[in-house]
Amino acid sequence: MRVLKEEVMASEEEAIAYDLVVSRYVDIVHAGFAETVINLSPPEGRFLEIGTGTGWDSVLVAKNTSNVKVTAIDLSDEMLKFASRNASREGVDTKIHFMKADAKGLPFEDRSFDAVYSQNMLHHLPEPKKMLAGIKRVVKSDGAIIIRDLGRYSSFINALCVNILGMNYNTTMKEEYRKSILAAFSRREWFDLKNTLNMPEMRLTRQFFTHMSIERPSARRRRDSYVKVVNPIYRRIAASFYISRP
Repeated sequence: MRVLKEEVMASEEEAIAYDLVVSRYVDIVHAGFAETVINLSPPEGRFLEIGTGTGWDSVLVAKNTSNVKVTAIDLSDEMLKFASRNASREGVDTKIHFMKADAKGLPFEDRSFDAVYSQNMLHHLPEPKKMLAGIKRVVKSDGAIIIRDLGRYSSFINALCVNILGMNYNTTMKEEYRKSILAAFSRREWFDLKNTLNMPEMRLTRQFFTHMSIERPSARRRRDSYVKVVNPIYRRIAASFYISRP
């Protein structure tokens, strides 16, 4: 059974801890996710990220595409401050519009985005199907959907993730990771979420033993070239666990 955690990580301390976690795995977990988003999506257009946190997924998408404009939303002012700072530092602040908005009530017109993506956001929501309904409404009929989050497995696997993958975390980071896993979804719950969307070409995939994804490749996805976000071989081997192929 899910153990719900807070919906919004509102404090500066939480934002700092979250950004530290992301920065440790940005070349693996987040690069793998960004590569998946880019290659399942059209090569140009309007992209929406839901629950951007400190912005790294959209930063990586923006850095590795030429004709994409990203809107990235979050409910936490502190997260959005970090996200804007990270985008500016990486030189992509003109390609990403960060804004405060609620995942449960997306303030966008129907069929207005060529791709909608989200990572590690669903587990924050008591009723995640509201977010899924919003995604179904705002994505174009031939657009891409990539929704990835933690999986909740056995007590043994959950503890292994926290104590091994989170070995070098500080106390705040480790506690946030533990609470996130407990608030995440079992495989059966993931199937239910996928079926809620009830859209053609929808699939459920697993990444390593930490994440699962609901994915729908765009009918207009890039076919001429495969974008690689991570190139150094020693990083790419690890990142490959988090890349979904078209």
